[in-house]
Amino acid sequence: MFICVDLGGSNVRGTWMDRSGRFGAVINLSRPRTLDGTRKALDSLIHELMREAPGKAEKIGIASAGPLNLGRGVYLDPTNMPELKGFALSAYIHELFGIVPLLENDAQAAALGEIYQGGLRGEKDALVFTLGTGLGSGVIISGRIWRGKLEAGPELGHIYLGPGRKKVCGCGQMGCAETWLNARALRDMAGENGIALENLRELDRLLEQHSLKALQVLSGYGRRLGLYLSQMVSIFGIKNIGLGGGLSSLAPYFLDSARSTLEHRLAARPWLIPEKIEPAPDPQLSALWGMAYLMLRE
Repeated sequence: MFICVDLGGSNVRGTWMDRSGRFGAVINLSRPRTLDGTRKALDSLIHELMREAPGKAEKIGIASAGPLNLGRGVYLDPTNMPELKGFALSAYIHELFGIVPLLENDAQAAALGEIYQGGLRGEKDALVFTLGTGLGSGVIISGRIWRGKLEAGPELGHIYLGPGRKKVCGCGQMGCAETWLNARALRDMAGENGIALENLRELDRLLEQHSLKALQVLSGYGRRLGLYLSQMVSIFGIKNIGLGGGLSSLAPYFLDSARSTLEHRLAARPWLIPEKIEPAPDPQLSALWGMAYLMLRE
């Protein structure tokens, strides 16, 4: 029996999973933006999952944004979670539960989850991008995470996408793909088209009402994404693309635009055009499935 946890910028969620792939209800807790609040949220969540699980927990797996020193289980200097800098996550979980957790970058775990039980189930090679507060990425080759020489793998959200969007990325630079494709970018696009949003749930409502302005915003977002994906497949030559994260739920409204832009960019190199661009069937499960995949193979 596995306890699978996804620790994100705003929330921490988890479920239990067994070796057959069966899993329980996903429990979501708000994550206070403090170290002490994060510690308490993890403690509460894991205890609750252990109570709910139909058997004794053998392993705990935690997917988290980073960067993390995976070997030592310590946060380095997390871009979107600065309050966790230096937090010894592995030691904290071991002290509480007597289990040394398996840790993984959340985007890498989500990529594995998508080939394990998600939209790219059964594939061995994939590029998976998580679209949300940031832009995460995972490169899977022959069923394994490809990291290059980087502990957390390549940070493809920091590919330079152009100077037009004058927003400073969490990395301190301007022009990063993350600033063009994250949730803030989508809200800004809506604002530029006369749609003031307090949150993206309001955009869902407008799309359900077939708002022309809202549909135009998502079409523009798709063009940005298609441009970015054309660069990624040109670099890696991998033809299975997965899209996760909160914004992937809007894929029905931006995917056609993304595909047409990508195909236009690659018209002279059609052999690079992806065979699949698949949204995650359940984005909140992607990283949790990925942690189960890793723990099964330990």
